[in-house]
Amino acid sequence: MNIDRRLWLLCGAGAASGTGLGLSFAADGWGWLAWFALVPLLIALRRASVWQAFAAGFGGGLVAAVTTFGWLSMVPAFGGPQFIALGSYVALYLACWCAGVALIARQCRSVLVFAPLLWVALEFVRNHAGFLALPIASLGQSQQAYPAVLQIAALGGEASVTWLVVLGNCAIAALFEHRAWRAALAAGATIAVACGAGVMVLRADESRDRITVAAVQPNIGLHERDTAAGRQAVWQRLEQLTLSAAAQARPELIVWPEGAVGDPRHDAELAGRLAALAAAAKTTLIVGSSETEKFVVAGDAGTVVRERDAYNSAYLVQAGAPIGEPYRKRRLMPFGEYIPLDGLVSWPRWLVPPVAQGRPGAQDADFHLARPLPLRLGVVICWENLFADLSRDAARGGAHVLLQMTNDAWFGPGRAATQHNAASVLRAVENGVPLVLASNAGPSLLIDAQGRIVARTASQFALETTVAQVTPRRGLTLYTRFGDWFATLCCTVALGGCLVPRRRKDRFVPSTTVAIA
Repeated sequence: MNIDRRLWLLCGAGAASGTGLGLSFAADGWGWLAWFALVPLLIALRRASVWQAFAAGFGGGLVAAVTTFGWLSMVPAFGGPQFIALGSYVALYLACWCAGVALIARQCRSVLVFAPLLWVALEFVRNHAGFLALPIASLGQSQQAYPAVLQIAALGGEASVTWLVVLGNCAIAALFEHRAWRAALAAGATIAVACGAGVMVLRADESRDRITVAAVQPNIGLHERDTAAGRQAVWQRLEQLTLSAAAQARPELIVWPEGAVGDPRHDAELAGRLAALAAAAKTTLIVGSSETEKFVVAGDAGTVVRERDAYNSAYLVQAGAPIGEPYRKRRLMPFGEYIPLDGLVSWPRWLVPPVAQGRPGAQDADFHLARPLPLRLGVVICWENLFADLSRDAARGGAHVLLQMTNDAWFGPGRAATQHNAASVLRAVENGVPLVLASNAGPSLLIDAQGRIVARTASQFALETTVAQVTPRRGLTLYTRFGDWFATLCCTVALGGCLVPRRRKDRFVPSTTVAIA
């Protein structure tokens, strides 16, 4: 094939795959596109060199980043330089995958076997890359509207769902390229068995020992709490919504969103109001708090300096009980809540604007819901839901229900909240734990232990509550017990497939040969 024509084919395939990947997160129910998005690239890589494959993947990754994360343009501090940096970083992973697929093919290994493993391995690296970790918009999360597909996550975590989706893409590409019916049928049978087992799990009886929970969506403006009048208006709104939810269904637990109120441990009036509201509603409240804590340090020449630590916290409020220790957000957002490597790296201001430095918490929540049989509550705040280890730690620690507080109002209406919430569906399935998601601007969700959304608010940026019954966790899933064993296995096998040469009896291998199946 002419080199120019091949390059155009690769560029077009990259753009098509990138667009498909991005559109699979465009709205609920569009996840089916993820099962076909990689097919153009897989076909076009058939005669590509490793560097050509890398370039095609990088271009496709840029398209995917723009299509997926276009909502970041709503953030005032996020401009062109930041988007170029983020897009290039995200694109590197697709570029490495394409290069790996080309390398695997040139070694005459089965792309159908190794390409899904390599994708999972690279996604695992992206999810655990320190302050560069970006565990959002994975192929597994694109399936959040299809509970039957998701049930395999209780065994191998989000990575196992991602593996299924990439396997489906490779099977389709194999049919187009070599009509490899046997390999494609084997892959299809694997996917069918996984989904069939998921259907059986969804049909299991969930009627026993349910609890009624509610999420409050107050739609607090970004700067509404900056003034006394604004804070009073916010309180009246929270109070009205809470009492309305209590009167509607008498929930045992009502959850407020991230940063809904100030610091009840250092504001006696606020603490009294919260206790009185819990008594009036006859329920337990979990409230999001913007907490500050004073501390004293020694300054120059023996002077004393009073400073404040800022925490993003959650408090449990019960009538007749004092305000206890809060849960403090443990994993802060880099470049949003803190500056990574501060003091070691001089980040340019045009790329990294200054931000208020937050402080991380140190331990899991120790919240309990008083019932005939006490239930333990696990808490994650905002983007902590993206990190599977935090929810898994809560489940291993005995959490029967997960609570997530978030505020996605910064990103305006659109796909940001939908993409963010998709990870919460996976966290519920992975650990077999229902999840209450209270969002400031919505949508707020009540998710059962199988990842089904049993209740949700109708719209974004509206004053609403949502109430439903969920079944607390029954036992530990395989994923909760053993964690990322599947992703670790994929990393090991994929690394071997890329780096260990395959020994062949025949010495001659045509340069255009690619083993898709």
